[in-house]
Amino acid sequence: MAEATLAPPASGLPASLKPVLLLVGIAAAVAAGVTVVLWTRGPSYSLLYANIAAEDQSQIAQALDTAQIPYRIQPGSNNIEVASERVSEARMKLAGQGLPESGGGFALMDKDPGFGVSQFMENARYQHALETELGRTIANLRPVEGARVHLAIPRQSAFVRDKHPGSASVFVQVKPGRRLEQGQVQAIVNLVASSIPDLEPSQVTVVDQQGHLLSAPEGHDEFSLREQQFDMVHRLEEDYTQRIEALLTPMIGSGRVRAQVVAQMDMAVSEEAHEQYKPDSQIVRSEQLSEQTNRDGSGPQGVPGALTNQPPAGGVAQPAPNATAVAKNAADAKATAAPAAGLTQPVAGGAAGSASDSTSKQTTRNYEIDRTLAYTRQPAGKLKRLTVAVLIDNLRTADKDGKTKETPLTPQQLEHVNQLVKDAVGFDESRGDNVNVVNASFTTEAAAPESDLQTPAFWESPLFLNIAKLLAGLLVLLVLVLAVLRPLVRSLVGPARAAVQFMPRPGETVAGNSPAVPAASAKEIAVTHEQQIAQARTLVSQDPKRVAQVVRGWVAQDE
Repeated sequence: MAEATLAPPASGLPASLKPVLLLVGIAAAVAAGVTVVLWTRGPSYSLLYANIAAEDQSQIAQALDTAQIPYRIQPGSNNIEVASERVSEARMKLAGQGLPESGGGFALMDKDPGFGVSQFMENARYQHALETELGRTIANLRPVEGARVHLAIPRQSAFVRDKHPGSASVFVQVKPGRRLEQGQVQAIVNLVASSIPDLEPSQVTVVDQQGHLLSAPEGHDEFSLREQQFDMVHRLEEDYTQRIEALLTPMIGSGRVRAQVVAQMDMAVSEEAHEQYKPDSQIVRSEQLSEQTNRDGSGPQGVPGALTNQPPAGGVAQPAPNATAVAKNAADAKATAAPAAGLTQPVAGGAAGSASDSTSKQTTRNYEIDRTLAYTRQPAGKLKRLTVAVLIDNLRTADKDGKTKETPLTPQQLEHVNQLVKDAVGFDESRGDNVNVVNASFTTEAAAPESDLQTPAFWESPLFLNIAKLLAGLLVLLVLVLAVLRPLVRSLVGPARAAVQFMPRPGETVAGNSPAVPAASAKEIAVTHEQQIAQARTLVSQDPKRVAQVVRGWVAQDE
């Protein structure tokens, strides 16, 4: 039986071009692999500065070369990127050298503006410098990573009625895991408003990188008032919650205390005027005392002696006494009668007795009644009731074997904790406050301490980016090996089997009466490609079983 070797038909390419194409494919695959390896091992770049002016690019590039910091400049956007792990170092070195100079705030005012600069350009440069300086000042706050300020200052007029107020908008980029408190936002608003003449704080708007409006203008509508009231209640509840957790954490452990406070507040504004009198309480405010004495003139008068006591001459009447003296003299006249013709006799005993006096006293007292005037104005935000709920984990201790052992709190410990919570929130029973402390076992996830900073996502970390880059490089190399190198190698090895040789044994016929080819003349079999194809077709048509066996052998060898 003749032994035959059959190869698959060769491609239509000339045999001389196959080695050249094979070498080109191998070289391209190797170059792609080297490129991928260098890309995976190279540093990852991050943005250093964006939209850098052309005059600053050369200075920044020279400074980075001096500091031996790798960088690259994107030609389309004029952005400078440096290695991710050296961004902070590059910014510090450039800031120390005063770079970049363009957009440097009031440092631009030191440069010579040149001849023929208009007033409009001067005002625009001043406003841009003011915006830059305000942005730098705001960026110095701890939670703020960067800030930009836009001012809308109208042109001032000489007429007071034509003046228009200005406005400003502030864009702040908050650091990852941080947030601006309401007090910090209000500080930014007041900072910008105080830096611009005639700018009201209500005309300043603050927005963060998420598009959230941080500075809500003070309004008097119902929605604004409700939002302010809700914020007041929320801040009060949060303050009480922090008090409780800060007080119990040293005793129970970090992350093993949960507290919730519900505050009911009266947001109504009330005014009350009160006036009260106490008639039983009388106080002398003022007192006036006056005394008056009247003396009668009919008594003895003159200088004491004999001449004074002589009776009056005839025809001379005595002065008319007053009514009191007349009545008294009449009474005395009835008692003693001493008539004398044409004469008026003095009252008997008038010389011996004293003249009659009249005395009057008058007292005026002013009393003041106790009077109370009270005006009370109760602002909004009066605390009406507090409801506190505290959940405490079991005490965890380690036994002799090192295992964690949970121990519930005793009733005495719960009572102590309850009293501590009441003292922390200012418990008032008359107000209707309620405090409830419960002890229960926490799960492992709930007992984990909470971090004040928000942990960035895993895919944002540099480690994940490096691993992803390495895996992508390995995947590309694997594709090059399987899709490019392997077919090229197989095509290189395949032509070795392209010759189809049938070497029949001596005296053996092939497909009929054809004489067998002797072994010595095996080398003289057709060499050309066309002759090999013709012989292969002849064998397939004459003896398909042998061809099938040869093909089966090829498949077995490839496996």
